[in-house]
Amino acid sequence: MKKALVILLAVLMIVLAVTACDSGPKQPEGEKAYKVSSHNAVVEGNPYRAVYETQMGQAAEDAKVAGRISEFNSYVANNDPATETQQIEQAINDGVDIIIVNPIAASGLDAVIDKAVGKGITYVNADCIYPSDKIVNVIVDQDEWARIQSQFVIDTLGAGAKIVQFNGLDGNSASEIRNDRWVKDLTGAGLEIVKTLVHGWSDVDAKTMMSEVINSGLEFDGIINQESANGLLDAFEEAKTDYPGCITSSEEVSWIRRIAEVNKDGKILPFIVVENPPGIGATALAVAINLADGLELKDGKTDLYYKPSWIMTYENMADMLDSIKDLPDSTSVSSFMTPDEAKAAFFK
Repeated sequence: MKKALVILLAVLMIVLAVTACDSGPKQPEGEKAYKVSSHNAVVEGNPYRAVYETQMGQAAEDAKVAGRISEFNSYVANNDPATETQQIEQAINDGVDIIIVNPIAASGLDAVIDKAVGKGITYVNADCIYPSDKIVNVIVDQDEWARIQSQFVIDTLGAGAKIVQFNGLDGNSASEIRNDRWVKDLTGAGLEIVKTLVHGWSDVDAKTMMSEVINSGLEFDGIINQESANGLLDAFEEAKTDYPGCITSSEEVSWIRRIAEVNKDGKILPFIVVENPPGIGATALAVAINLADGLELKDGKTDLYYKPSWIMTYENMADMLDSIKDLPDSTSVSSFMTPDEAKAAFFK
């Protein structure tokens, strides 16, 4: 499946407007060009959401060139629920055809959802599950993301190994799904989780917590981890102690290059990198265009899961590094679907 990788050169701030003009491309015969509104909870200070915003903008531009979008506007609520609601209501009043929302929380938007759906607007929720039977959710398959990593740890260390587990944030749906999968898989395969910590996806907190574990003398063989691996490695190198038997992480480019450097002369620290693509918003847009076209989802499913496709280990390290050679350290690896790919994957 064709994927797109985007260079994040700077944080893309609101409002991004992509407007068709008379001299621009025309949509294919029989297909409509849609007016689209995108809503993001936060961008500034959140690298994941910043990449989300940039890739959404690129996907919208691509759709405009293809004649599928006539106007695109992006709004950021800065984690203010009242602002988020007002912005969505404004989009509804402006008569948009499609609304994409990466919400502040998985509640509080029922009234605007009812209003949007009542006006015939295609409303798609991205990046998490919003519990409503009136909309479609497009989300990364976090269970699969976690399964890939737990299987790597099991295959690398085997039964009897002792594991330190780092979760992202208690109460966050993605973090909880990952935790549940790791506990089930690792304990089921005879590995022992000797310590579970929550670093809040912060390299600073991850380093502090890892340093405390090292200094405590706790015996462990490997680490299973949700991002912030740079902080974990900082702790090992500052303590001048041996690396663990393996480490897992996600898609930060700075980490990918750092772990590759550690292993450049041989497999010193076994690792796996699995993307958690911020491009899920762009995939949600691709799904929304097909929904607005009136296509039917396969099996009537309204929770659509995108499985991670960019995975790096020591064995394919050279090829995967080459695939991101033009990306800056400050961004993340992230792939997303085009409307045609989404059509083939999710629609009848």
